[in-house]
Amino acid sequence: MKRFSVFHRFAALALLMFTLALPGASCSGEPAGGLAVFAAAGAKPALDEICRLYEEKYSVTVEVAYGGGGEVLSQMELSRSGDVYVAPEQKFMEMAVEKGVALPETVVSIAGMIPVIGLPADNPRNIKTLEDLAAPGVRVAITRRETTLLGQYAPEIFAKAGLGGAIEANIAIEAARPDSLLTMLVMGQVDAGIIWSFYEVQSPDDIIVIRLSPEQLTGIGEMRAAVASYAADRDAAEQFVAFLTSAEGKEVFGSLGYITDEAELNRYRGE
Repeated sequence: MKRFSVFHRFAALALLMFTLALPGASCSGEPAGGLAVFAAAGAKPALDEICRLYEEKYSVTVEVAYGGGGEVLSQMELSRSGDVYVAPEQKFMEMAVEKGVALPETVVSIAGMIPVIGLPADNPRNIKTLEDLAAPGVRVAITRRETTLLGQYAPEIFAKAGLGGAIEANIAIEAARPDSLLTMLVMGQVDAGIIWSFYEVQSPDDIIVIRLSPEQLTGIGEMRAAVASYAADRDAAEQFVAFLTSAEGKEVFGSLGYITDEAELNRYRGE
């Protein structure tokens, strides 16, 4: 399976825009004999394995461009290319549908993510509860409120617990993305942060987590996928999206800490 580096993604975009400017030129955006997938970086561990299984099963090459959910969505929109979009959170898929990048009738939910309290492995502040984040001097990190769903949930969780003002005073930084916040925890740059639950499985030696009860939460995250409106072969793109939600796909996501059981997700949704 091939993957785009940042350099190659922008080089490909520049070449595409130049080609489209030529008289009579056109470009489907699909690799010859394969699929072009634009995906959230948070899906990479699972998607790498799923793409390997898919390629073995169908003998189809899958090229994946990873980045922030909004970043790869913008790349698709600007280049008018790509076969499948994998969004990190439901708000990004809603944006993709509104922009006409994703076909609404093809949107599927792949896996769920639960906000949790993430801590460095050594937990130097001995944090055990949400209330401990309000203690004087605790350095708390959240993700950006304007651009991430997790960043919107964090202050809502604090406020719901009656700790909004106290914890807000301890917020040391708003990370650009959840994986950036994870790095801050691993490096000991902050004492605690609100992250997604799957990081506990993917970084077991680097962090520990405190799970919140369904009553403490204000929402969950849903990773979603859809066929792009630019797909040259819609049937092939739909086949890949279906594979993501197949038993094989769910097994991979589940093994990496994502929640694929609908009953468990409904419990956190309060349903």
